[in-house]
Amino acid sequence: MNRKASKVITSLLLLALLLSPVAILTTCRGSPARNIEDVSPGDWFYRYVVAGLRFGIIVNEGGRRFRLEPDEDITLGEFVTMLGRLHEYGHGTIGTPGDSPDYERYFEWAVERRIISTHLDWDGLTPDVPINREKKAVIVFWYIDVFDLHDYFHHMYAMGMISYGDEREISPWAFGQVMRLSSMLMVTARYGGAFKPQDPVTRTDALQTIIQIGSAVYDLIYPLR
Repeated sequence: MNRKASKVITSLLLLALLLSPVAILTTCRGSPARNIEDVSPGDWFYRYVVAGLRFGIIVNEGGRRFRLEPDEDITLGEFVTMLGRLHEYGHGTIGTPGDSPDYERYFEWAVERRIISTHLDWDGLTPDVPINREKKAVIVFWYIDVFDLHDYFHHMYAMGMISYGDEREISPWAFGQVMRLSSMLMVTARYGGAFKPQDPVTRTDALQTIIQIGSAVYDLIYPLR
């Protein structure tokens, strides 16, 4: 089956995603964000939360209210779990659910596929360590590269040279990947043209990135409402 046909078929599948340290995921009816205490339609990340709920990346189980905690820093294990569950949308289950906490099997998958790598600066590769912006960029780049997904992002390529005012602060092991993703408009400048490579990644930052990948590869549409 060619990639285009596979993409059409996978876009019709229901997403059963993410039992993670962030939230328990199921589907919900009506307004997707109605039971989240700390999200409102005026928030910049609202449409990503709506998409995350609709496609199972975050879900309100049983209609109960829960807190997304949008400004909380996300850990390496949480982010890799989100990425792994997104990958399952088009490629089948990773590992054996139930044998261990979900983040462990997704973490092992990411290490085995070299989406995260032991020769880089990963603070001992512990899942509970918060990640920063350059680490998130490297994870995303290697996910796209390992599974040969670059063609899905061609329409996003910038026309001119991308540069940041703080490029020297990007770690040497991350520099190439950050700049490649910058040309694909998958990582952007912050605070007056700086990349802020050492800034932590919040749960909403991570959710935005996951939905952007899903939108490009799996046709996940993120609505404004």
